[in-house]
Amino acid sequence: GREKEDLLSSGINAEYGGTSYCSGLALGGIWGALEHSRTFDGSSKVLRRNQFLNSITKRGTFVGNSLAVLVLIYTASTAFIGMGREKEDLWNDVLGGGFTGGFYKCTRGVKSAGVFTGLGMMAGLGVNLVNGTLEQGSSYTSDTIRDLWEG
Repeated sequence: GREKEDLLSSGINAEYGGTSYCSGLALGGIWGALEHSRTFDGSSKVLRRNQFLNSITKRGTFVGNSLAVLVLIYTASTAFIGMGREKEDLWNDVLGGGFTGGFYKCTRGVKSAGVFTGLGMMAGLGVNLVNGTLEQGSSYTSDTIRDLWEG
C-alpha cells in the first residue's frame, strides 16, 4: 500500500548499502596497501605478497562493512523518522544523520556521542543537499537554505 511506497521512497534501498560497501572495500584496500608498504621487511617474495593481500583484505572488509552498516542505519532512521513525522523534508535527513552519528559512538560516552550526533546531523544535511541538487537542479540548495532561515 501507500505506507510501503513512502517507506521505500524514504531512501531504504540496496543501492546505497551496496555502493557504500564497495566504496569501503576500495578505501579499506588502499589503507591496507599503504599500511603494508610502511611495514615492508626483508621477507621472501611469496611471504611479502601474502602479507600484502592479508593487509588489503583485513582493512577492506572492516571499512566496507562499517560503512555499509552506517548507511543502513541512516536510511532506516530517516525512513522511520519520516513515517513518524508524516513528512518528507530536510529534517528527516538531519535527524537521521544525528541518530546515526550518536548511535555510532554511543559506547564511547556522552561527550563523544554528542560530537558524533552533531557531525551526523551535518552529514545528513549534506546528503539532503547533494541528493536534492542532483534530483531537482542547482537551485535546490539555495532554496532549501533560504527556507530554513525564513522559518
